[in-house]
Amino acid sequence: MPSSKNKDEFISTYDEELLLGSLNSSSDGILISDEEGKVLYVNQAYENTTGLKKDNILGENLKLLLEKKLFNAAASLSVLEDQKPVSIIHKYVTGKSALTTANPIFNKSGLLIGVVCNTRNISELVSLRKELEKTRELTQKYSEELQIFREKQLKCEGLVYKSKAMADTLEFALKAAAFDSTILINGESGTGKEVLAKFIHQHSSRKDGPFIKVNCSAIPAELFESELFGYVPGSFTGASSQGKTGLFELADGGTILLDEIGELDLSVQPKLLRVLQEMEVHPVGAEKPTKIDVRVLAATNVNLNEAVKEGSFREDLFFRLNVLPIQIPSLRERKEDVIEIASYFLEKLNKKYKRNIVFSPEVESVLTNYSWPGNVRELENLVEYLFIVNPNDEITIEQLPSWVLTEHVIEDYYCEGDNCIPRLNYMLDMYEKNIITFALRKHNSVKETAEFLDIHPSTLFRKIKKHNIHYDFLD
Repeated sequence: MPSSKNKDEFISTYDEELLLGSLNSSSDGILISDEEGKVLYVNQAYENTTGLKKDNILGENLKLLLEKKLFNAAASLSVLEDQKPVSIIHKYVTGKSALTTANPIFNKSGLLIGVVCNTRNISELVSLRKELEKTRELTQKYSEELQIFREKQLKCEGLVYKSKAMADTLEFALKAAAFDSTILINGESGTGKEVLAKFIHQHSSRKDGPFIKVNCSAIPAELFESELFGYVPGSFTGASSQGKTGLFELADGGTILLDEIGELDLSVQPKLLRVLQEMEVHPVGAEKPTKIDVRVLAATNVNLNEAVKEGSFREDLFFRLNVLPIQIPSLRERKEDVIEIASYFLEKLNKKYKRNIVFSPEVESVLTNYSWPGNVRELENLVEYLFIVNPNDEITIEQLPSWVLTEHVIEDYYCEGDNCIPRLNYMLDMYEKNIITFALRKHNSVKETAEFLDIHPSTLFRKIKKHNIHYDFLD
């Protein structure tokens, strides 16, 4: 066993070897200088990163090395001056970028005795960062292309939107499509409930199965069972000799849409409830029921909560249908979608009839702010009407039907303090302005326009000035 003195020497030697071995095996470059800036130690990683050889810098002062331009910055000198840690990023002669952090070394008495400088090669990190940025750019590009493709696909499915309200509705519908739970689609007439139902079906695991639509308001109560559940041959007077497969069986493996479910006769609601609960139908005249595998969607413009309170709709059936409720916002609640949808319908007509008709900015403004009580269906019909009556390549405000213009005029009416305009007079003025504007466009001269309107040219000039109407031939 070594003596106490030999043991201390052994430990000292062992610690020194361990310390130097650890420093040299570090993947970061390490440089140690004394309190005067003299280089005492550099490891192999420092040589590799900086391109400086230890034989050229060991024992040299950092100030002298900086003057010789062996490197363009010396973090250790800043630490010797301020006695505070310093971090800098710079390039060495190797062309590699490095992050250098220099920390002061103090003895037990608190005196500065040197600086340890840690240098980390960040060229690879910079390269990886550039690659990451490129990847992000590509991801963004692909995401934008995917969004454009998705919007085109949705247009093919009849879904055109720009608003967040509709985007949120479709996002929820897409999530719901992955499950077989019953969905109740609520929305005003003309909002596109059937289109949304088809969207759900097409994005479900049943997309290759049938999609059957049932208009509940069009089926008399006495024919409900035979239509929805079917019947066997000879089950009742007038029945087909071949029998009939019910709509639920026709939808087997797919989706059935119970449209206008709020109009379903109260007497047949218990029969529908049983089908939804048991997933089996009992054809009229059959001895036993038939199992079915059907995804059920229901749609209504009726407030079923109120119908339950009024007693016209069964509460248990309502709860069975209302597993996943989806509310389609009305068109007036998503004004930013109006021109998007209108342009979609106009584009379809242009392609079909090989024309190139567009909306004037004024018409777009009126359509955007109209209340659309008939929602998307009303908008589609109006676009078709405007397309047919329009004689030119641009649909202008005078071609809009009276009920749209009347609402526009009323909405545009304002009254502030002493500047109030009598409402009727204001609306009449707006109509007069629209009529004169239309006539001027058609005739292109004051004389012809006055003759067309059966008024004196001077009277027409006064009205043009009153309504601030501008045309090239008036200048």
